[in-house]
Amino acid sequence: MKKTFTLLALAVLLPLFAAAQFGRQPVSIIGHLSGGWGGFPEKSIGVQHWIGAVGADAKIGLTNSWSLLVGLDYQFRFINEGYTGYNGLYNTYNHTLLKGHYLRLPVRMEYDHNWFYLAVGPYLEKGFGNITETYDVLLVGINLELGGRLELNHQDHLRIGLLNTAGCSLQNRPSNSLVGYYELNWLLRVGYEHRL
Repeated sequence: MKKTFTLLALAVLLPLFAAAQFGRQPVSIIGHLSGGWGGFPEKSIGVQHWIGAVGADAKIGLTNSWSLLVGLDYQFRFINEGYTGYNGLYNTYNHTLLKGHYLRLPVRMEYDHNWFYLAVGPYLEKGFGNITETYDVLLVGINLELGGRLELNHQDHLRIGLLNTAGCSLQNRPSNSLVGYYELNWLLRVGYEHRL
């Protein structure tokens, strides 16, 4: 699965770079680190996760204000799966701490105005590794990031933003449903943008 995701990312990024260079469009590379929290609103009580992420985006200018961003993110999640039980005398709360690895392929449109930016678009995500089958799923969703850019020089910017993602699973779903559970995540993202 990791190899498939990497090949998919390269298949998307390389033609975009080539098209941008031949078309003389401005191209930037953005590297970023993120940390945050999320959860699965309609699953069992107490399901939440803490997220650490690293990734990169290719940013291709379309106009003075609009750009196309295509990237690849790796997320590491601690998933706290909680549930209530009864031991014969009183209700008890139990939890299991799971570790999850996720690869995400986001595609976004970004609007820049002075120091402010807004980026929105869909993503495809796959979980893998030492997590239970319940969370080893294929997810689709939408990213929304609001933030600011601090110009370091003509080619380099520091980016700080708040990223909100909302997704739904395409696996592990009831037989009469097109999608399974939903997830909501909030991450603080710090990035470095370099114009090539």
